[in-house]
Amino acid sequence: MVELNWKKYRTWIVLTLLFVVFILFFARHTLIDAWRLKHRIKVMRQEQQYYRMKAREDSLFLENLKDDEFLEKYAREKFYMKRPGEEIYLLEEE
Repeated sequence: MVELNWKKYRTWIVLTLLFVVFILFFARHTLIDAWRLKHRIKVMRQEQQYYRMKAREDSLFLENLKDDEFLEKYAREKFYMKRPGEEIYLLEEE
């Protein structure tokens, strides 16, 4: 069985460990920064998906506003508008 002479390799092991520590924490673009950026990209993609969905909903709503029946219904529900001669009663829930 071959025994390793640790004294012979100790310098190289220490230098390698110092290099790894330097690369992980002190280099300009560290792995920690890369992980943070990866997480940020993931969050931004989720936000992008949300805003695309909202844009689709808004474009559908704008298309519906071109229809007179939808526009009248929306005005009655949201702005409590009425036709001449009509009365509106607002009921509050307790």
